Amino acid sequence: MTNIENQIGLPSGQVGFTITNSKMQIVEIGYKDEQYFLENIDEVYFDEVMNFEKCKDTKISALLQSAFNELIMRKPLSYSTVSFTLPFELFYVMQAPYENSLLHQDLISEFRWEYSVLYPFINTKDLVIQYFEVEKNSIVNNNSVIAVSIARKYLQIISNFCSENNLKLKFIDNLHLASDRALSLSNSLAAKGLTLSLYISNKTISIIFLLFGRPVYFKVISHKDASELPATLVNEISNNESISLNKSSINAAFITGEEITTSLAATLSSLLDIEFICFNPFENIAPNPNLFENQFYSEKYNSFSSAAGIAFRIG
Repeated sequence: MTNIENQIGLPSGQVGFTITNSKMQIVEIGYKDEQYFLENIDEVYFDEVMNFEKCKDTKISALLQSAFNELIMRKPLSYSTVSFTLPFELFYVMQAPYENSLLHQDLISEFRWEYSVLYPFINTKDLVIQYFEVEKNSIVNNNSVIAVSIARKYLQIISNFCSENNLKLKFIDNLHLASDRALSLSNSLAAKGLTLSLYISNKTISIIFLLFGRPVYFKVISHKDASELPATLVNEISNNESISLNKSSINAAFITGEEITTSLAATLSSLLDIEFICFNPFENIAPNPNLFENQFYSEKYNSFSSAAGIAFRIG
């Protein structure tokens, strides 16, 4: 088996979905003849751009169902175990110092208070919070916690969607965190030393620094258009007082997201003097032969990193 198959360890197969405000993507991983393989890769645009904050739950559900129906008309699902990644605008991300003597529940209470200060307009009691402890290291000068939260109602919408379609829901995750899982499985450079990972969407730049494959810094920044990308990245990478960083210490840099092109990667590489790689999340897994003619597999593979990452996830 390939390296990626050894690490996936799926019992039979599962499906990863990525939801953005404009489309639904699917990656299906199967198992046959004692080998894991890429069964399907596809995407469908919603009938209209979705504004999650303004849309009623019923409208969100209807748009999801319509896109899903179109996908399974093209190719019915082979597996019923599914996982989802959801767009950045639904998540609240922060990184803050912490005392490692705090118990789990005390940490959660501290996070809710921090969120109430940072985002006074949200109901912090309704947040579902995931966090990663980051020990002091060569990049981050003190013990900290990366906390990622989402309103419970969005998890319920996905749960209801799965129930209505007889699907077994396994995981729901942030786009970039899921993408980095695919990165760690598809490119060995991601586990060596310091790695810079960028996820660029229509209105968001997400920056993660990984140290030997583990996230040690995570920040999400809103932007209006692509013209702001270089200045924003220079500020975060070269003028960031929150981290101790020398560009020469970056072992590898990867870029993914919505409609990322090799031209954009080359432009950012030139401006920042850092070589960005548009990684292929399917590099180490055999495809169904039918996919060789699939444009998403042959040309747009990079934009499916989140769906691939969540499809690979087992725990």
